Amino acid sequence: MNRQNYKFRKFGFIIRKLLLRTYDPTFVATHFSDIRSSVLIYSVLGAITSIVAVFFVESLVRTKEASVWIVSFRLSSLVLSVLAYFFAKKRFRFFERNIFHAMILFIVAMILFHIPMMVYDKLNHSYYLFGSALIIASSAIILWLEPIRILILSASFLCLFMPIHLRFSQNLGLDYFAFYQDIFNVILLLGVGFTGNLLVNFWRFEEYRSKIRLRITVGKLLRINQKIHDLSRIDSMTDLYNRRHLLEQFDLLKRRSKREGTSIGLVILDLDHLKTINDKFGHKQGDLAIQAFGKTLRSRVRSTDIAARIGGDEFCILASPVDAIGLETLTESIREKIEILRIPVYNKPGEMIQITVSIGATMFRAEENPSFDDLYHRIDTALYASKNAGRNRITILPPIEPSNNL
Repeated sequence: MNRQNYKFRKFGFIIRKLLLRTYDPTFVATHFSDIRSSVLIYSVLGAITSIVAVFFVESLVRTKEASVWIVSFRLSSLVLSVLAYFFAKKRFRFFERNIFHAMILFIVAMILFHIPMMVYDKLNHSYYLFGSALIIASSAIILWLEPIRILILSASFLCLFMPIHLRFSQNLGLDYFAFYQDIFNVILLLGVGFTGNLLVNFWRFEEYRSKIRLRITVGKLLRINQKIHDLSRIDSMTDLYNRRHLLEQFDLLKRRSKREGTSIGLVILDLDHLKTINDKFGHKQGDLAIQAFGKTLRSRVRSTDIAARIGGDEFCILASPVDAIGLETLTESIREKIEILRIPVYNKPGEMIQITVSIGATMFRAEENPSFDDLYHRIDTALYASKNAGRNRITILPPIEPSNNL
């Protein structure tokens, strides 16, 4: 029983995929130019068919009155095809939301022109029957229409034209064999068009799904590459930049500073007594202290500054552009913020610890062209001066003199 239900569900799934699948707005937007091109091609073919049919009227139609009417309807089909071509060429965006309804109306109008032609030329009514069926079959293959629309259109055509064909066949005294043969040919023609529509739409949807899958894959690869790029320049513990990114930005900031004529500030920050925190509360508490310091550092620097963790409890800031007052204000705001910061002890609820930071800093201009290592070692002496003075201090070295080019 379960196996039988599975087969029924699988069969229903296949039917839904083949017949009930519709074009969603994203699909239409992706293939809008192709849909427009199909309407242009179809309208051109309709116009050519109407022109050719006009020249064969005299050889098929036996009465003058019928010929006049047939020519007028053929010319009407020509005018309709020309209008369809014009709107597809110039005003297609106007019908974007209802483009499929507009295409169906165009096809229906082309088919309905064949009814009066069947009335005025009863002897050749089977030719018009086949001609109208051919309109549906060709539209199923050329135009971008869902299978369900073609199926409904074909069924409606059979319900409308078969009684008319039967009536004319009886009036002309044709036997039922000829009638059923015409019916078979019409159904065969519609079946070919419907089958072609299924195959074409299957290819269209497969191509669309392939593009979607490719877009998703490319998006995933871009996100992975971005994540790898972030990992290569972001410190995972503090979400600050790492030493590698800092050195890259150091060279870029020097070039920008030289171009704009501004100064750059380099700040080295070292957490005080981090080893004592690790020994007393454990390395996890030390990590929490580093994370809290990193968060505070991110909140104090500007968007144009580069804050990085360069190893252990040591941090660095590249501030640009900056002047002496701005550098002093920046370092003092960081020191004060860290001084009042309280960090909860993770395994002792209600207990807090305090951390402080020692800071060394200096300013330089790009024209001096110092290397990062030279500046780092120079500021390192200022950092140790802050620690030797009791920690929780700031020592700012004077700018490098032009004669003392590092």
